[in-house]
Amino acid sequence: MKLRYSLSILWILGFNCCLHSEDWKVMVPPSELKLAGFYEKYVSVNGYPVVSSAKVNDFALKEAAYLIDMMLAQRPDVRDAMIKSGSRMIVMAHDEYTTDVPEHAHLNPKEYWDARARGLGGSRTDPVCSCGQENLLGFDGDPYATENILIHEFAHNIHYRGLDRLDDTFDDRLKKSYEAAMEAGLWKGKYASVNHAEYFAEGVQSWFDNNRQPDHDHNHVDTRAELLEYDPGLAALCAEVFGETKLVYTKPIQRLRDHLEGYDPRRAPSFAWPESFKKVQREIREKASSR
Repeated sequence: MKLRYSLSILWILGFNCCLHSEDWKVMVPPSELKLAGFYEKYVSVNGYPVVSSAKVNDFALKEAAYLIDMMLAQRPDVRDAMIKSGSRMIVMAHDEYTTDVPEHAHLNPKEYWDARARGLGGSRTDPVCSCGQENLLGFDGDPYATENILIHEFAHNIHYRGLDRLDDTFDDRLKKSYEAAMEAGLWKGKYASVNHAEYFAEGVQSWFDNNRQPDHDHNHVDTRAELLEYDPGLAALCAEVFGETKLVYTKPIQRLRDHLEGYDPRRAPSFAWPESFKKVQREIREKASSR
């Protein structure tokens, strides 16, 4: 789970891969998914479900499908394992919050979870992951405007719903890399130091050149090159999982073509946290700053 701040990206792959954006049609969710009535939109990414309520812009689902396809372009086996595990990506509207998602409606205290983040990554017992449409499409006011939250949260889901099912050594090897990094004083006081799961998700963001500049949660490592130099162990795990993908960052507004053709950012709403969340968010930031 990510605390604050969206980058979307144009990925140029260094291997032969064909992306069929015309297949990312927004449809009614198939009955076999047995979803709550809340969900009225669905896109299939080679069988992997991306779903949302009727409030979400179709282009947000297509952008989520694009990013998921790119992340797992070299790992169809991971994607298939995730599908079999019941994994799916939920896209929240800019005015929907974590506990509006049926699978997360049980989380308490409600205001904490709604104010805490704009996405969750799932776990061994929770198959779903989520992100906000304002981050995918770069709405004004996006609180995660300097990174892409789908990349972080989907990395958690890849870990727990894909890799754990394909390789029973991966989690132990990840823990050993995390422990070695902590003993070496790496990531001290930063979000990657919280636990081995966040260590991996933060590493994945940097692997895809998509982490934040230095702040209370991050050090200078925000690109693949910097990750390779700073924490070779974590970089090696990312290379093992994702392969040597190539990418160039741009925001959606700079690439209004292919699956984003027809999207007009000028008509997009703005994101704003409700005033009632502000106190909880201050407490969350204070706790993070004292890590």
